[in-house]
Amino acid sequence: MKILHLFSNWKWTGPADPTLNLCKELERRGHDVMFAYRKPPFPVEESIEKRVLQAGVKATDRFRLNHSVKVYHPSFLPTHLKDIMDLTDYLREERFDLLNVHHSHGHLIGGIAVRRSGHPAILIRTDHKREPLKPSLGNRFLISQFTDGLITFSERARREDAEHFGLPLERVGKISPALDLKRYHPRREFKDMRAFFGIKSDEIVIGMIARYQKYRRTDVFLKAVKIIVREFPNIKVLLVGRSSQIEQSVIQPIQQFGIERWVVLGGYQTNDYLDTLACMDIFVFLMAGSDGTARALREAMAMGKPVIVANRGMLPELVEDGISGLVVNDTPEELANAALLLLRHPEVRETLGRSAYEKAHQDFQLERQAEAVERFYQEMIRLGKRR
Repeated sequence: MKILHLFSNWKWTGPADPTLNLCKELERRGHDVMFAYRKPPFPVEESIEKRVLQAGVKATDRFRLNHSVKVYHPSFLPTHLKDIMDLTDYLREERFDLLNVHHSHGHLIGGIAVRRSGHPAILIRTDHKREPLKPSLGNRFLISQFTDGLITFSERARREDAEHFGLPLERVGKISPALDLKRYHPRREFKDMRAFFGIKSDEIVIGMIARYQKYRRTDVFLKAVKIIVREFPNIKVLLVGRSSQIEQSVIQPIQQFGIERWVVLGGYQTNDYLDTLACMDIFVFLMAGSDGTARALREAMAMGKPVIVANRGMLPELVEDGISGLVVNDTPEELANAALLLLRHPEVRETLGRSAYEKAHQDFQLERQAEAVERFYQEMIRLGKRR
Protein backbone atom coordinates (compact mmCIF):
# COMPACT_ATOMS: atom_id res chain seq x y z
CA MET A 1 0.00 0.00 0.00
CA LYS A 2 1.05 3.58 -0.60
CA ILE A 3 0.22 5.63 2.51
CA LEU A 4 0.47 9.32 3.44
CA HIS A 5 0.31 10.35 7.11
CA LEU A 6 -0.62 14.00 7.59
CA PHE A 7 0.45 15.35 11.00
CA SER A 8 -0.53 19.01 11.57
CA ASN A 9 2.03 19.91 14.20
CA TRP A 10 5.73 20.58 14.70
CA LYS A 11 5.77 19.87 18.45
CA TRP A 12 6.92 16.55 19.89
CA THR A 13 3.66 15.71 21.67
CA GLY A 14 2.18 12.44 22.96
CA PRO A 15 0.67 11.29 19.62
CA ALA A 16 3.78 12.11 17.57
CA ASP A 17 5.99 9.30 18.87
CA PRO A 18 3.60 6.36 18.24
CA THR A 19 2.67 7.81 14.83
CA LEU A 20 6.30 8.09 13.78
CA ASN A 21 7.06 4.59 15.08
CA LEU A 22 4.03 3.25 13.20
CA CYS A 23 5.23 4.81 9.94
CA LYS A 24 8.65 3.24 10.41
CA GLU A 25 7.19 -0.19 11.13
CA LEU A 26 4.74 -0.04 8.20
CA GLU A 27 7.67 0.82 5.95
CA ARG A 28 9.60 -2.15 7.35
CA ARG A 29 6.60 -4.34 6.48
CA GLY A 30 6.97 -3.36 2.82
CA HIS A 31 4.58 -0.42 2.47
CA ASP A 32 5.45 2.89 0.80
CA VAL A 33 4.88 5.38 3.63
CA MET A 34 5.34 9.16 3.69
CA PHE A 35 5.08 11.21 6.89
CA ALA A 36 4.09 14.87 6.34
CA TYR A 37 4.69 17.24 9.26
CA ARG A 38 5.00 20.93 9.97
CA LYS A 39 8.47 22.46 10.06
CA PRO A 40 9.15 24.39 13.30
CA PRO A 41 8.39 28.11 12.79
CA PHE A 42 11.46 29.04 14.88
CA PRO A 43 14.56 27.25 16.24
CA VAL A 44 13.64 24.81 19.02
CA GLU A 45 15.47 22.14 20.99
CA GLU A 46 12.79 19.45 20.57
CA SER A 47 10.54 18.96 17.54
CA ILE A 48 9.03 16.37 15.22
CA GLU A 49 11.60 17.42 12.60
CA LYS A 50 14.47 16.48 14.92
CA ARG A 51 12.93 13.07 15.65
CA VAL A 52 12.16 12.43 11.98
CA LEU A 53 15.81 12.98 11.10
CA GLN A 54 16.92 10.68 13.93
CA ALA A 55 14.47 7.93 12.94
CA GLY A 56 15.31 8.04 9.25
CA VAL A 57 11.63 7.95 8.29
CA LYS A 58 10.67 9.05 4.79
CA ALA A 59 9.09 12.44 5.40
CA THR A 60 8.21 15.82 3.91
CA ASP A 61 7.78 19.34 5.28
CA ARG A 62 6.46 20.81 2.02
CA PHE A 63 3.07 21.70 3.56
CA ARG A 64 2.53 24.44 6.14
CA LEU A 65 0.06 22.43 8.26
CA ASN A 66 -0.47 25.38 10.59
CA HIS A 67 -3.44 24.30 12.69
CA SER A 68 -3.07 27.28 15.03
CA VAL A 69 -3.93 29.98 12.46
CA LYS A 70 -7.14 31.68 13.64
CA VAL A 71 -10.12 32.36 11.38
CA TYR A 72 -9.81 36.11 11.92
CA HIS A 73 -6.06 36.16 11.16
CA PRO A 74 -5.13 37.75 7.79
CA SER A 75 -3.08 34.67 6.80
CA PHE A 76 -5.90 32.21 7.53
CA LEU A 77 -7.26 31.81 4.00
CA PRO A 78 -3.96 32.08 2.08
CA THR A 79 -2.24 29.54 4.36
CA HIS A 80 -4.96 26.91 4.16
CA LEU A 81 -5.77 27.45 0.48
CA LYS A 82 -2.12 26.97 -0.44
CA ASP A 83 -1.99 23.73 1.57
CA ILE A 84 -5.17 22.47 -0.10
CA MET A 85 -3.84 23.23 -3.58
CA ASP A 86 -0.38 21.79 -2.86
CA LEU A 87 -1.83 18.67 -1.26
CA THR A 88 -4.25 18.21 -4.17
CA ASP A 89 -1.33 18.27 -6.61
CA TYR A 90 0.69 15.93 -4.41
CA LEU A 91 -2.14 13.37 -4.22
CA ARG A 92 -2.50 13.49 -8.01
CA GLU A 93 1.23 13.03 -8.52
CA GLU A 94 1.81 10.28 -5.96
CA ARG A 95 -1.55 8.48 -6.13
CA PHE A 96 -1.65 7.30 -2.54
CA ASP A 97 -3.99 4.47 -1.61
CA LEU A 98 -4.61 5.94 1.84
CA LEU A 99 -4.43 9.29 3.56
CA ASN A 100 -4.25 8.97 7.36
CA VAL A 101 -4.91 12.27 9.18
CA HIS A 102 -4.31 12.93 12.89
CA HIS A 103 -5.87 16.32 13.69
CA SER A 104 -9.02 18.20 12.69
CA HIS A 105 -6.94 20.66 10.66
CA GLY A 106 -5.33 17.92 8.58
CA HIS A 107 -8.69 16.20 8.33
CA LEU A 108 -10.26 19.28 6.73
CA ILE A 109 -7.53 20.14 4.23
CA GLY A 110 -6.91 16.45 3.51
CA GLY A 111 -10.57 15.76 2.89
CA ILE A 112 -10.94 18.70 0.52
CA ALA A 113 -7.72 17.79 -1.29
CA VAL A 114 -8.82 14.17 -1.79
CA ARG A 115 -12.11 15.40 -3.30
CA ARG A 116 -10.35 17.90 -5.57
CA SER A 117 -7.66 15.45 -6.70
CA GLY A 118 -10.15 13.11 -8.34
CA HIS A 119 -8.08 10.20 -7.00
CA PRO A 120 -10.14 7.91 -4.74
CA ALA A 121 -7.72 7.69 -1.82
CA ILE A 122 -9.26 6.24 1.34
CA LEU A 123 -9.24 8.79 4.19
CA ILE A 124 -8.65 7.50 7.72
CA ARG A 125 -8.83 9.68 10.84
CA THR A 126 -6.85 8.63 13.90
CA ASP A 127 -8.32 10.07 17.09
CA HIS A 128 -5.71 10.68 19.80
CA LYS A 129 -7.97 12.40 22.32
CA ARG A 130 -8.65 11.26 25.89
CA GLU A 131 -12.43 11.19 25.39
CA PRO A 132 -14.49 10.04 22.40
CA LEU A 133 -14.87 12.68 19.68
CA LYS A 134 -17.49 15.23 20.60
CA PRO A 135 -20.47 15.20 18.22
CA SER A 136 -19.98 18.91 17.50
CA LEU A 137 -21.07 20.51 14.24
CA GLY A 138 -17.47 20.59 12.99
CA ASN A 139 -16.79 16.94 13.82
CA ARG A 140 -20.11 15.87 12.32
CA PHE A 141 -19.15 17.65 9.10
CA LEU A 142 -15.66 16.10 8.97
CA ILE A 143 -16.88 12.58 9.71
CA SER A 144 -19.87 12.70 7.38
CA GLN A 145 -18.11 14.34 4.43
CA PHE A 146 -14.49 13.22 4.53
CA THR A 147 -14.13 10.00 6.54
CA ASP A 148 -13.94 6.42 5.30
CA GLY A 149 -12.57 4.95 8.53
CA LEU A 150 -11.75 6.00 12.09
CA ILE A 151 -9.06 4.63 14.44
CA THR A 152 -9.29 5.09 18.20
CA PHE A 153 -7.60 3.35 21.14
CA SER A 154 -10.40 2.44 23.55
CA GLU A 155 -13.45 0.24 23.17
CA ARG A 156 -15.62 2.91 24.80
CA ALA A 157 -14.53 5.50 22.21
CA ARG A 158 -15.03 3.02 19.37
CA ARG A 159 -18.66 2.40 20.30
CA GLU A 160 -19.52 6.01 21.15
CA ASP A 161 -17.91 7.36 17.96
CA ALA A 162 -19.84 4.85 15.86
CA GLU A 163 -23.08 5.83 17.60
CA HIS A 164 -22.52 9.60 17.56
CA PHE A 165 -21.53 9.80 13.90
CA GLY A 166 -23.58 6.99 12.37
CA LEU A 167 -20.47 5.03 11.39
CA PRO A 168 -20.76 1.27 10.84
CA LEU A 169 -18.73 -0.48 13.55
CA GLU A 170 -16.57 -2.17 10.91
CA ARG A 171 -15.32 1.29 9.90
CA VAL A 172 -14.17 2.14 13.45
CA GLY A 173 -11.03 0.34 14.63
CA LYS A 174 -9.80 0.08 18.21
CA ILE A 175 -6.00 -0.17 18.02
CA SER A 176 -3.72 0.37 20.99
CA PRO A 177 -0.75 2.73 20.51
CA ALA A 178 2.61 0.98 20.68
CA LEU A 179 5.96 1.62 22.31
CA ASP A 180 9.43 0.95 20.97
CA LEU A 181 9.78 -1.80 23.56
CA LYS A 182 13.51 -2.28 22.97
CA ARG A 183 14.00 0.93 24.99
CA TYR A 184 12.16 -0.37 28.05
CA HIS A 185 13.90 -3.03 30.05
CA PRO A 186 14.05 -2.73 33.85
CA ARG A 187 17.31 -4.66 34.10
CA ARG A 188 19.40 -2.51 31.79
CA GLU A 189 21.92 -0.13 33.32
CA PHE A 190 20.53 3.26 34.37
CA LYS A 191 21.98 6.40 35.87
CA ASP A 192 21.62 6.81 39.63
CA MET A 193 18.85 9.41 39.58
CA ARG A 194 18.07 8.88 43.27
CA ALA A 195 21.39 10.49 44.13
CA PHE A 196 20.70 13.26 41.61
CA PHE A 197 17.37 14.06 43.29
CA GLY A 198 18.74 13.66 46.83
CA ILE A 199 16.68 10.55 47.59
CA LYS A 200 18.12 8.07 50.09
CA SER A 201 18.76 4.52 48.95
CA ASP A 202 16.33 3.05 51.52
CA GLU A 203 13.43 5.40 50.70
CA ILE A 204 10.60 4.04 48.56
CA VAL A 205 9.84 6.28 45.61
CA ILE A 206 6.25 6.88 44.49
CA GLY A 207 6.40 8.56 41.10
CA MET A 208 4.13 10.50 38.83
CA ILE A 209 4.87 11.88 35.35
CA ALA A 210 2.50 14.43 33.83
CA ARG A 211 1.86 17.93 32.66
CA TYR A 212 0.56 19.23 35.96
CA GLN A 213 -2.57 20.99 34.84
CA LYS A 214 -5.39 21.31 37.32
CA TYR A 215 -7.62 18.73 35.65
CA ARG A 216 -4.94 16.03 36.20
CA ARG A 217 -6.04 15.87 39.88
CA THR A 218 -2.52 15.93 41.32
CA ASP A 219 -3.85 17.77 44.37
CA VAL A 220 -6.02 14.73 45.19
CA PHE A 221 -2.96 12.50 45.13
CA LEU A 222 -1.01 14.95 47.28
CA LYS A 223 -3.80 14.87 49.85
CA ALA A 224 -3.41 11.09 49.84
CA VAL A 225 0.32 11.55 50.52
CA LYS A 226 -0.56 13.35 53.77
CA ILE A 227 -2.43 10.19 54.85
CA ILE A 228 0.32 7.83 53.63
CA VAL A 229 3.20 9.45 55.53
CA ARG A 230 1.39 9.18 58.87
CA GLU A 231 1.88 5.41 58.71
CA PHE A 232 4.75 5.09 56.27
CA PRO A 233 7.07 8.12 56.44
CA ASN A 234 10.03 6.45 54.69
CA ILE A 235 8.97 7.51 51.19
CA LYS A 236 9.66 10.17 48.63
CA VAL A 237 7.12 11.35 46.08
CA LEU A 238 8.85 12.21 42.80
CA LEU A 239 6.83 14.47 40.48
CA VAL A 240 8.30 14.68 36.98
CA GLY A 241 6.99 17.18 34.45
CA ARG A 242 6.04 20.80 34.12
CA SER A 243 3.04 23.04 33.48
CA SER A 244 2.11 26.69 33.52
CA GLN A 245 -0.40 25.68 36.23
CA ILE A 246 2.12 23.92 38.49
CA GLU A 247 1.87 26.62 41.16
CA GLN A 248 -1.86 25.97 41.69
CA SER A 249 -1.89 22.23 40.95
CA VAL A 250 1.28 21.14 42.80
CA ILE A 251 3.16 23.73 44.84
CA GLN A 252 0.21 25.21 46.72
CA PRO A 253 -1.26 21.77 47.67
CA ILE A 254 2.18 20.62 48.89
CA GLN A 255 2.32 23.63 51.19
CA GLN A 256 -1.34 23.33 52.21
CA PHE A 257 -0.92 19.68 53.27
CA GLY A 258 2.47 20.25 54.93
CA ILE A 259 4.24 17.50 52.96
CA GLU A 260 7.23 19.49 51.65
CA ARG A 261 9.81 17.11 53.13
CA TRP A 262 8.34 14.13 51.26
CA VAL A 263 7.94 15.64 47.78
CA VAL A 264 10.66 16.10 45.16
CA LEU A 265 9.93 18.20 42.06
CA GLY A 266 11.88 16.47 39.32
CA GLY A 267 11.24 19.02 36.59
CA TYR A 268 11.07 18.18 32.90
CA GLN A 269 13.36 15.30 31.95
CA THR A 270 14.47 14.62 28.39
CA ASN A 271 17.89 12.98 28.21
CA ASP A 272 17.45 11.26 31.61
CA TYR A 273 13.78 10.42 31.24
CA LEU A 274 14.02 6.62 31.34
CA ASP A 275 16.65 6.79 34.08
CA THR A 276 14.21 8.87 36.12
CA LEU A 277 11.37 6.43 35.51
CA ALA A 278 13.66 3.54 36.48
CA CYS A 279 14.28 4.97 39.96
CA MET A 280 10.57 4.82 40.86
CA ASP A 281 9.23 1.92 42.93
CA ILE A 282 5.50 2.67 42.48
CA PHE A 283 3.85 4.65 39.68
CA VAL A 284 0.61 6.64 40.03
CA PHE A 285 -1.53 7.81 37.09
CA LEU A 286 -4.92 9.49 37.62
CA MET A 287 -5.96 10.91 34.28
CA ALA A 288 -4.64 10.88 30.73
CA GLY A 289 -3.59 14.18 29.21
CA SER A 290 -5.44 15.89 26.41
CA ASP A 291 -3.92 13.56 23.81
CA GLY A 292 -5.31 10.63 25.78
CA THR A 293 -2.74 7.94 25.02
CA ALA A 294 -1.60 7.66 28.69
CA ARG A 295 1.92 7.24 27.36
CA ALA A 296 3.68 7.68 30.72
CA LEU A 297 1.53 4.90 32.20
CA ARG A 298 2.31 2.57 29.30
CA GLU A 299 6.01 3.31 29.73
CA ALA A 300 5.89 2.62 33.48
CA MET A 301 4.19 -0.72 32.81
CA ALA A 302 6.81 -1.56 30.16
CA MET A 303 9.48 -0.85 32.78
CA GLY A 304 7.84 -3.32 35.16
CA LYS A 305 6.55 -0.78 37.66
CA PRO A 306 3.55 -1.61 39.90
CA VAL A 307 0.95 1.00 39.01
CA ILE A 308 -1.99 2.63 40.73
CA VAL A 309 -4.52 4.18 38.34
CA ALA A 310 -7.84 5.95 38.72
CA ASN A 311 -11.03 4.27 37.61
CA ARG A 312 -11.46 6.84 34.85
CA GLY A 313 -11.85 6.73 31.08
CA MET A 314 -9.84 4.04 29.35
CA LEU A 315 -7.36 3.48 32.20
CA PRO A 316 -9.18 0.31 33.40
CA GLU A 317 -8.78 -1.01 29.84
CA LEU A 318 -5.01 -0.75 30.24
CA VAL A 319 -4.66 -2.00 33.82
CA GLU A 320 -6.38 -5.14 35.14
CA ASP A 321 -7.19 -4.50 38.77
CA GLY A 322 -5.24 -6.80 41.07
CA ILE A 323 -3.34 -8.35 38.16
CA SER A 324 -1.26 -5.74 36.32
CA GLY A 325 -1.90 -2.94 38.82
CA LEU A 326 -4.47 -1.44 41.15
CA VAL A 327 -7.53 0.42 39.85
CA VAL A 328 -9.20 2.65 42.46
CA ASN A 329 -11.58 5.56 42.72
CA ASP A 330 -9.37 8.62 42.91
CA THR A 331 -10.28 9.80 46.37
CA PRO A 332 -7.45 10.57 48.82
CA GLU A 333 -8.54 7.65 51.01
CA GLU A 334 -8.61 5.01 48.26
CA LEU A 335 -5.34 6.23 46.76
CA ALA A 336 -3.69 6.16 50.19
CA ASN A 337 -5.00 2.63 50.90
CA ALA A 338 -3.69 1.36 47.55
CA ALA A 339 -0.28 2.95 48.12
CA LEU A 340 -0.05 1.60 51.67
CA LEU A 341 -0.87 -1.90 50.45
CA LEU A 342 2.11 -1.75 48.07
CA LEU A 343 4.35 -0.11 50.66
CA ARG A 344 3.60 -2.75 53.29
CA HIS A 345 3.96 -5.69 50.90
CA PRO A 346 7.02 -5.61 48.62
CA GLU A 347 6.06 -9.04 47.27
CA VAL A 348 2.80 -7.53 45.92
CA ARG A 349 4.80 -4.75 44.27
CA GLU A 350 7.01 -7.36 42.62
CA THR A 351 4.08 -9.47 41.41
CA LEU A 352 2.11 -6.54 40.00
CA GLY A 353 5.21 -5.07 38.40
CA ARG A 354 6.05 -8.36 36.69
CA SER A 355 2.48 -8.68 35.37
CA ALA A 356 2.53 -5.06 34.15
CA TYR A 357 5.76 -5.76 32.29
CA GLU A 358 4.32 -8.88 30.65
CA LYS A 359 1.10 -7.13 29.64
CA ALA A 360 2.95 -4.13 28.21
CA HIS A 361 5.40 -6.25 26.24
CA GLN A 362 2.51 -8.21 24.79
CA ASP A 363 -0.09 -5.49 24.18
CA PHE A 364 2.14 -2.54 23.25
CA GLN A 365 4.26 -4.29 20.60
CA LEU A 366 4.97 -2.13 17.59
CA GLU A 367 4.62 -5.15 15.31
CA ARG A 368 1.20 -5.90 16.80
CA GLN A 369 0.00 -2.32 16.31
CA ALA A 370 1.30 -2.16 12.73
CA GLU A 371 -0.33 -5.49 11.89
CA ALA A 372 -3.69 -4.27 13.28
CA VAL A 373 -3.42 -0.97 11.38
CA GLU A 374 -2.44 -2.83 8.22
CA ARG A 375 -5.50 -5.10 8.51
CA PHE A 376 -7.76 -2.09 9.13
CA TYR A 377 -6.32 -0.25 6.10
CA GLN A 378 -6.87 -3.31 3.90
CA GLU A 379 -10.45 -3.67 5.14
CA MET A 380 -11.18 0.00 4.39
CA ILE A 381 -9.78 -0.38 0.89
CA ARG A 382 -11.96 -3.45 0.43
CA LEU A 383 -15.06 -1.58 1.66
CA GLY A 384 -14.18 1.38 -0.54
CA LYS A 385 -15.14 5.02 -0.23
CA ARG A 386 -17.96 5.72 2.21
CA ARG A 387 -20.93 7.37 0.54
